[in-house]
Amino acid sequence: MTPKEKAKYLVNSNIELLKINHLENWSLSTKYAKESSLLAVEFAREFITGDLSESFDKTMYLFEIKQEIEKL
Repeated sequence: MTPKEKAKYLVNSNIELLKINHLENWSLSTKYAKESSLLAVEFAREFITGDLSESFDKTMYLFEIKQEIEKL
């Protein structure tokens, strides 16, 4: 999955969760979904393992996802 696809997936997943919780305001739901998705990416970055090269690749992937979420 590309960083852009993953970013959309994370935000849309969070929007669906917010809908389940009856947040009817679309712009507010989107804002909360973005914030939640960004927190998930930050959390994931803390747990990257592997050799230096693998760790760098994973970190860059998460950074790109974060940028794509911020663009949405």
